[in-house]
Amino acid sequence: MQGESDEGWWQVRVTRRWFLPLLVPLAGLGLGGGSPDQRTSAVASAPAARLDRIHVGGTGPWFLLGVNYPGYKNGHDFGATGWGHSGVSDEKSFRQVDADFSNMEANGVHVVRWWLFSDGRASPEFDAEGTPTGFDEFFYRDMDAALAIAEKHNIFIIFSLLNFYIVSNPRIVNGVQVFGRRQVITDGGKRRAFYDNALKPMLRRYGQHRGILAWEIMNEPECAMDVPGGRCSRVERPLDAATMISFINETAEVVKANASQHVTVGALSRKMLQYWRSTKLDFYQFHYYDYNEADAPLDTSFARVGLDKPTVLGEFPINRHAPDRQDFTRRRLTEYLDIMYRNGYAGALAWAYRFDDKTVEFHRVATEFAAWSKVHQTDVAIRLP
Repeated sequence: MQGESDEGWWQVRVTRRWFLPLLVPLAGLGLGGGSPDQRTSAVASAPAARLDRIHVGGTGPWFLLGVNYPGYKNGHDFGATGWGHSGVSDEKSFRQVDADFSNMEANGVHVVRWWLFSDGRASPEFDAEGTPTGFDEFFYRDMDAALAIAEKHNIFIIFSLLNFYIVSNPRIVNGVQVFGRRQVITDGGKRRAFYDNALKPMLRRYGQHRGILAWEIMNEPECAMDVPGGRCSRVERPLDAATMISFINETAEVVKANASQHVTVGALSRKMLQYWRSTKLDFYQFHYYDYNEADAPLDTSFARVGLDKPTVLGEFPINRHAPDRQDFTRRRLTEYLDIMYRNGYAGALAWAYRFDDKTVEFHRVATEFAAWSKVHQTDVAIRLP
């Protein structure tokens, strides 16, 4: 695969044009792979947290207000595939992602949840036996580019490492395997290789980065679990709960040993948080769509739910124009934000800004989002020293 030079085109533009007043802080972005002690973590030295807010970099506590950005290119924003490279450091991708983040900043977004490895189609690399071996030549360039964009626009990232359909049966799409990496979870040797060859090296590079707020181990792991309400349609052979809980716990330990940012999991619904109460997470996160209302009414106080850690609404719908879609909702954006804010939760992230090279719904609610953010800026406008 043909690669770019070590100094990517986007690095030249960032350092020479956009970031002229910020040349010294760029060392903290890891643009050249600087050592961890050159960087300032977003969560290091945090004081004891209130349960309705989350500390970031010793500041706050904050209500995490933001959006989901599953990917400019679903599953291959970071690294290349057999389809080629279109990750964030690619010129076209960089310009679009930067424009997206500029628009988010202008409309009061302070946190973005972004899928990283997804199902492994672009990163990490795997050998013929399905063992993780490391990263390709593009992965760190893409990470550096993404973090440069985020810091330029004062937005903090929650990176979601894996998606539940990594457990689905493998499929080949135009010569590229998608799904089908369940052995990273179920096979002890391949799990260790994932930690040693991918997760730990990445965390050694970015585990103190000031622009990263948290590492989410998996998006909706219950979809890949054989539990009531789980086992989503695209997962043919779900895992037992004990296997998944073991993986989440061990991965949390690896993150905590190699990074200082928060650790979380993106639970399928609030009811599913029961599986993560005994794990080593720093804050809980759950997702809500209108079909969850019967089992777990959204307008329920944090105190009544009885959780022991700060809890963020990691996905909520903003589609009010297409009732035939599963993510249709009758609530307005501000209703969701007000419910979370007054009920003692620690944040809310709208679904979604962009998914697979398509804008989704945010443009329809941007003005409403910006107004709410402005009114609550003392609680949401994260700023580090």
